[in-house]
Amino acid sequence: MKDNYTTAMYSSDSAVCAQQIVRESFESVLCGTFRIPSLEEMTAILQKNFQHDFDEYKAIQLIKRSHPEWEREKVDSEMEREKEKFENELQVNLQVAALNAIDEIEKLITSLNNSIRQWKIIHL
Repeated sequence: MKDNYTTAMYSSDSAVCAQQIVRESFESVLCGTFRIPSLEEMTAILQKNFQHDFDEYKAIQLIKRSHPEWEREKVDSEMEREKEKFENELQVNLQVAALNAIDEIEKLITSLNNSIRQWKIIHL
């Protein structure tokens, strides 16, 4: 039940997360002491701050509409398969979003450092 909307949410989540990290770490970025989070750290940050939970009710309703002849046990079994698939996709999406966030942080820091360098040339 993955859709493009979910993928877009993770893309925007990673950009928002990267901007927030750079904003909160602005002083250490300026001092040159900022350390970009590891993939595992970034995944944990995204997972903690941007929850996209599996909606069991919605899944059951979709399955029932698609297969009105199925018994409750079969619907529940299919819902569990969908939930497992969702959890697997969630982990993959979190990894991709974490990589994108790390890439975005690197770009933001490079841009910030270039802006500071330009400012110094003009004003010092």
